[in-house]
Amino acid sequence: MEPGGERRAGVRMAVASVVVAVFLGAHAASGRLTLVHVLFAGVCLLAVLMLDRWRPVTMFFLPLFVLLGVYDLQRFLVARVASVPVHVAELHTWELAWFGIPTATGRVTPAAWFQTHTSAVLDLICGLAYLGYFTLFMVMAAWWRFGLRRDRSQLVTWATLLLHLGGYLVHLTYPTAPPWYVDRYGLGPAVLTAPAEAAGATRFDELLGISWFANSYTNSANVFGACPSLHVGQIFLAVLFAWRFRSLRIVATTGWLVVVLASVYLNHHYIVDGLVGMAFAVGAYALVVTGNRWWPTRLSRAPRRTPARSGITERQEPAVLGGHDRRRWPEE
Repeated sequence: MEPGGERRAGVRMAVASVVVAVFLGAHAASGRLTLVHVLFAGVCLLAVLMLDRWRPVTMFFLPLFVLLGVYDLQRFLVARVASVPVHVAELHTWELAWFGIPTATGRVTPAAWFQTHTSAVLDLICGLAYLGYFTLFMVMAAWWRFGLRRDRSQLVTWATLLLHLGGYLVHLTYPTAPPWYVDRYGLGPAVLTAPAEAAGATRFDELLGISWFANSYTNSANVFGACPSLHVGQIFLAVLFAWRFRSLRIVATTGWLVVVLASVYLNHHYIVDGLVGMAFAVGAYALVVTGNRWWPTRLSRAPRRTPARSGITERQEPAVLGGHDRRRWPEE
């Protein structure tokens, strides 16, 4: 370990231990502490402990650990911002004005139109897309990072973290009702005690005789987090990186189109939600790419020295977020 490395590792572990203690303490105080929370905390500490030895893998998954922790803590934050007004009618009004579909009874949103034009085939395709969109994203991200070893591929999961943090912030400060909520409760004042529902995804459960979506949405951290759509934003982020790396472009683009359809068909989002989610994805992408250009410049001003080893007397740390070595993994 390089000079000062042990001290930095100790500081990292101390900070991580405090964060984990706060995380577990919050759940324990609310009576919601489970074995899953304890295991998650243990994995996070192990990742920090092994950061130097498993750096490429740890830095790839670290943003996801942070993301899961922040998502889980949202249930506490939602209670703190309960006084923030929920916007029920605004998105519905915009959707009708921009994308409304004329019917015999008047204009309806695309989400409402789909609920009377369902099919088993679309239930299956859209359910699978909604079920596996994040897995698809991670498989592509892992391929770029460890398969093709594209330059700056480490940025993909960090962009994911930024996308979700921005989305969660808007969900908490500008809460919006999803289309299934409007169908059930109307456009009046928000029913803050409304439980989360799987909406159209229930048809997928019924088709396969399972209860995946029903159980999943029962544990949703925030009912009023429709806009931006992070499902659409997440998969659109994959499209941006696929075109940057010139790899898996057809897979990413097809996945994005199907998830956009699924978000509306399953009655979880308006088209407006998806457009805002895509805008957030572009913002996250731009931030990590721009930030990565600044970060190496800063590092290059102070190259680190290590003891002579095998004839090497000086080296400069790979100047890319997450320890990615640009000299070995050039961008095509």
